[in-house]
Order: sequence, then structure tokens, then C-alpha cells
Amino acid sequence: PNDVTVAVEGDVLFDSGRTTLKSNAKRSLDRVADVINAQYGGKPIIVAGHTDTDPIRKSGHKSNHHLGFERGWAVRSYLLSRGVDSSRIAVMSYGPDRPMGSSQKSRRVEIVVAQ
Repeated sequence: PNDVTVAVEGDVLFDSGRTTLKSNAKRSLDRVADVINAQYGGKPIIVAGHTDTDPIRKSGHKSNHHLGFERGWAVRSYLLSRGVDSSRIAVMSYGPDRPMGSSQKSRRVEIVVAQ
């Protein structure tokens, strides 16, 4: 209950079915990394990838869980490039298991700072 969670919509971060961060997504993640480094030094971080429930058809990923993990890994990699210590970050994928009411809201990456 004391964890700090930032959810970033997948459409902001990635093109459909892709795992490469969009350039404008990097600006948003820059701010997240700055806050993590300034206010939450040493705290464990979980980067969790989520997807919609639509079956994978074109992206080449085996499943939505794989896609969610790869997106989480891309965010992790970017946070590392912004100075967040790798020993603090774990990556996981919920894939389609925690939908948010619509496909657009379900496609997201959550960055959780454990308190």
C-alpha cells in the first residue's frame, strides 16, 4: 500500500506490437528516472509490462506475456541509461492478466518503487 506506482500507457511508449521506445517516450522516462534517482535512491524497483487481451497475430512475439516482458525490459534498459542502478530493478510481465477496462488502458508499463 505504500509503494509508488507510475503507469505509462503503452501507446505513449511503443508502436503497436513493438518493443522499441518512441522518442517522446524517452522524455517521459527521463522525468521518471530523475525522480527515482533524487527521491528513491536505494529502493527496489519493479518494471511490469502489461498488454491487452487480443491474441498476438503479427508482432512475432510468442504471447502477450513475452511482449509485456520485452516492453518492460526496454523501459528497464532506458532507466539504466539514465543512472538507475541495475541491482535495484526487476522486470516482470503480467501480459493480459490485469486488464484495465479497455485495450488502450490495458497496454501499459508500470514502474513500481517498493517502500
